[in-house]
Amino acid sequence: MEKEYLKSTTQKLLNCKGGVDTIGILFNTDIEIDDIKGLNGILDKYTAITGKNEIIIVIKPSQSINGGVELTDVKETLAFIEEIKIQLGLSNGSLKRIDFAVDLKEDFESNKKLFRLLLECLNLKRSSGGMYETKKPVLENRNTGNFKIMSKRSQTTIYNSSDKNRLSETRYENRILDMRNAEEIKKRMLYELKKHIKELEKLEDLVPIVESYYINYLLNEYNKGIKNNFRTFTEFIAWADYEGLILTENILKGLMKESGINLRFKHFVYNFKRLRVNTLIFSNKTEIKKVLIKLKKALKELSKST
Repeated sequence: MEKEYLKSTTQKLLNCKGGVDTIGILFNTDIEIDDIKGLNGILDKYTAITGKNEIIIVIKPSQSINGGVELTDVKETLAFIEEIKIQLGLSNGSLKRIDFAVDLKEDFESNKKLFRLLLECLNLKRSSGGMYETKKPVLENRNTGNFKIMSKRSQTTIYNSSDKNRLSETRYENRILDMRNAEEIKKRMLYELKKHIKELEKLEDLVPIVESYYINYLLNEYNKGIKNNFRTFTEFIAWADYEGLILTENILKGLMKESGINLRFKHFVYNFKRLRVNTLIFSNKTEIKKVLIKLKKALKELSKST
């Protein structure tokens, strides 16, 4: 059945598709977690009693609707919520968590610098009062193989989904947590969705600021490391590139200039890559802009799926 579903939806996901991954809804009820264990589409592992006669039920509609292959749209999600409410004898409920996602065809492994640069720009936009300058670079989680940025009420993750039962190579996921206003579920879903679309606007314009931050960060690391860990600038760049920190050409050019490396940029890169295969693969502002167009288009289409 799932193979047939995969075949029927392959064409649909050739570019990308946005949808709802997970939702958490607060209900005023005396229902217990044991009462919902094993119900298809409910993640009882993340469901929690939050107070007297209060429970947040975490739901993954696609798990029940299509085996988790494809994200559900707003209409499908709301319909599934109603099914759960009827099944459990619940009424009303307020949205406490929503995970929007976009499935992308771009290969995760070969676009890690692109995705990291995208999250750095988003991280910068969410930072205020110069807080971005105090943050560490977005690093890959070696255990999960993903990139994640977090704040008090939101988490954005980009990860490899090619090994899962999905059509996409990469998933972009934006999670909103701790919603306090008890608004009608559909209204709040659309509000948060449109808010994130707006957040992605002109994000590519922040690339130069991120590049400047990385140059300063790497320069500081170089000055510390050259005394103890690295014999040459080339050794340092080999380490920094392995860690995925040389995101763009401008970062390497700026670092060479600030470090007093008097070599032609193209000559240095040519010799470096000649001895080290598949290194110094750069991303740039244009690539960020292209993937942002896809993300915003997918999320805007999702907002109309009511």
